This record gives sequence, structure tokens and C-alpha cells, in this order.
Amino acid sequence: ELAERTAALVTTRLAPAGRAESPWLDFEGAMAYLAFSRDRLYKLTAARAIPFRKKHDGQGLLFHRDELDRWVEAEYESTGCAG
Repeated sequence: ELAERTAALVTTRLAPAGRAESPWLDFEGAMAYLAFSRDRLYKLTAARAIPFRKKHDGQGLLFHRDELDRWVEAEYESTGCAG
């Protein structure tokens, strides 16, 4: 119960006031979210090995948190230790 209350408090304080957090991440946000280096994420996108969206004019990439979560679960084997 304490962990749940702490998590809710942290989430409330980190979220921008008055608006929900967007599920979309730019390149920098995806790097931080996945804890990947710029080089690693660039190589994955260049090989189209990770889900992303590209703007029509070709400038800028967007990543969806849910798609990245599903990709991580598919790409990384569970050790059996995760709850």
C-alpha cells in the first residue's frame, strides 16, 4: 500500500499540471525511455527493427510508449524473476 501511494504521489508531481502525459515520444524521449544510446536507437530505426513513425516530410521520428513496451517484451527474454 505504501509503494502504491508513493508511486501515485511521484506520478502526480512529475506530470505537467492540467494535462495528461502524451504517449508519443520524440527521438530524445525514446532514448531516455529505453535507456538506449543515440547510436543504438539510430541503428534500430535505420534497420526498421523497432516500431516508430516518420513524419510525411521525412523530418523527425515519433515513438509510441505502448509499442515500445510491446517491442521490449518481444525482444528481451524474461528471466522468470519479474513479478
